[in-house]
Amino acid sequence: MIYVSDEALMDTAEVAHYLKMHPKTIVSMVERGELKAYKVGRYWRYRKSDIDAYLEERLSTPKTEEQRKDRQEDESDQR
Repeated sequence: MIYVSDEALMDTAEVAHYLKMHPKTIVSMVERGELKAYKVGRYWRYRKSDIDAYLEERLSTPKTEEQRKDRQEDESDQR
């Protein structure tokens, strides 16, 4: 890892390992704008805090009983 202002920069392989994904998937996510990354020469670099923020944004929260009932009602109205 490379450190910039006390923050670790990860390479694509490290991010892929961290997220348990293929490195090509990581690069595709960058190209689609889903992940923040920095191009350093020919290589992408990632701040761990950006990767953690990406995960937080996609955090699934358990549905409340009321939300589940609303969804069931919506689905039955569509039938």
